Amino acid sequence: MLRGEMLPNKNCYMEIDDKVKDKWGIPVVKFHWKWSEHELKQVEHGLKTAKTILEKMGAKFEKPLPNAEKAILKGGQIIHEVGTTRMGASPKDSVTNQYGQTWDCKNLFIMDAGVFASNPHKNCTLTIMTLAMRNSSWLASQLDKGEIY
Repeated sequence: MLRGEMLPNKNCYMEIDDKVKDKWGIPVVKFHWKWSEHELKQVEHGLKTAKTILEKMGAKFEKPLPNAEKAILKGGQIIHEVGTTRMGASPKDSVTNQYGQTWDCKNLFIMDAGVFASNPHKNCTLTIMTLAMRNSSWLASQLDKGEIY
C-alpha cells in the first residue's frame, strides 16, 4: 500500500450545504475534492517503484500499471483527512488551542485529525489517540477545577 501527503489546494474544501439538512434540521457540510498533479505524480512514482521492487523479487506483471487517476482512491476512503480545525497558539491563525479547545466556543473540543496542519506519509491514528488521551486528561482537570462547564 502506497502512502503520500496531499497538499492543500483551492479545489478541496468544505462548506455548509444550503440544501441538505440532518434529521434535526441542521445543515450538513459538503466536501469538494480534487486530486492535484502533486498527488497523481506521487501515485505514478509509487506504482513504478513498487513494480520495480516486486520484479527484482521475481514477480511477473501480465498487465500494465494503471494510470494514477485510476489507481488513486477517492478522498476519505482509506485515509484520515486532516486540517480544517487547525490547532495553534492564537485565534488569529487557528481554530483550537493546544488541547483541541476551540477559541470561539470554550466547551467544544476537537479530538481528531482536524487539528493537524498536515499529514505525513505514515498513518496518524496513534497521534490522534495520544492527543485525545492527553486532551481528555486536561479537560477532566479543568472540569474538576470548575474552569469549564
